[in-house]
Amino acid sequence: MKKPVIFISTFEFSGDMHGEVLIREIRAKAPDAVIYGFGGPQMAAAGMELLEDATRKSTIGFVEAIKNIRKLKGLIKTAIAAWEKRRPDLVIWFDSGGFNLLLAKEAKQRGIPVVCMFSPSAWAYGEDRAVKMAERIKLLLAIFPFEADFYRKFGVNAVSVGHPLIDRVKNDQPPEEYRRLLGVRPGQKLVGLLPGSRRQEILRLLGPMLEAALLINRELDVKWVLPKAASLDRGWLEAIVRQYAVDVEIRDGDVYNLLAAADGAVVASGTASLEAAILNVPIVIVYRVSKLSFFIYRQLASPRFKKQMMVGSPNIIMGRMVLPELLQDNVNAAKIAEHLRRILTDSAYNRRIREDLKTMRELIGPPGVMERAAGLILKEISENASKN
Repeated sequence: MKKPVIFISTFEFSGDMHGEVLIREIRAKAPDAVIYGFGGPQMAAAGMELLEDATRKSTIGFVEAIKNIRKLKGLIKTAIAAWEKRRPDLVIWFDSGGFNLLLAKEAKQRGIPVVCMFSPSAWAYGEDRAVKMAERIKLLLAIFPFEADFYRKFGVNAVSVGHPLIDRVKNDQPPEEYRRLLGVRPGQKLVGLLPGSRRQEILRLLGPMLEAALLINRELDVKWVLPKAASLDRGWLEAIVRQYAVDVEIRDGDVYNLLAAADGAVVASGTASLEAAILNVPIVIVYRVSKLSFFIYRQLASPRFKKQMMVGSPNIIMGRMVLPELLQDNVNAAKIAEHLRRILTDSAYNRRIREDLKTMRELIGPPGVMERAAGLILKEISENASKN
């Protein structure tokens, strides 16, 4: 096979994380592969030529994305210009469905095959996206057990590979040892606060989390720890925390050891909620976007999700509300404290959640996800080359 040329696009911090692993697996099988596109610093470190650090433009919600529409259109033009100079054998996209569906349309018009991983949540919101997926992509690498079946109904060529977090999420310190490292006293509870990796998430979620911590502190002895995402400025984060009379230890990363050792956590919906579930810690999932964005989500929701809206991946995988979710106006100190208090004090409830999370982990699939994905991607390139 000739030297493969691959274009990758993601705007998400999680996409940058997963993209790094995929690039390394592709290079293990095809060392001379040329890989370029939109991503972040982790993908660049793995050897991808970065046309733009797109993770800096990451947003949540329809309205928030619209505010960046001019920049996003500019990136479409950047991609097309790059393809004309160096035509890729394949375009791969992770997440960021609104932008990447447009990118996929441009690729399809130019006869460039497209592979998608981390697809739009069309099974929950906007089934018209599934129709567009069938029109624009050559292959879907499905990460959830139900995802491939759903998209196949719309004519999408889908293969289930599993979720790459199953390979990545591991603590490297025993929980008791890590609790001692943090100075957790006998009888004291350890709780993680994970408000997200974007500034807009922090501004919407961290305040209610800290107010809930104040309420919990009235009756329970708790060690509060906030793992800082690499994308956030420590001084800015510390300034927010200082506004509340609660002792919170801010740590650089180390999130897996924290979650594995924690008695509970409050977590922004997204990658972190699934990471926590894989590490078998009961959490309260919180999610807040602009009112208009949420209204649009509700309008697009399938009948099942209109009846009971779920945003947390662990709940969606299980098909029921295993972990408590608080959305929009329900993200407040009283409700967060209510659910977290139950996790910390009701041993039967805590145990039941942990049993459900073990089942969820089994449903995700076996290890070796990105190795399988890399093999399918290179096979697709090889088969396309033999036809031309």
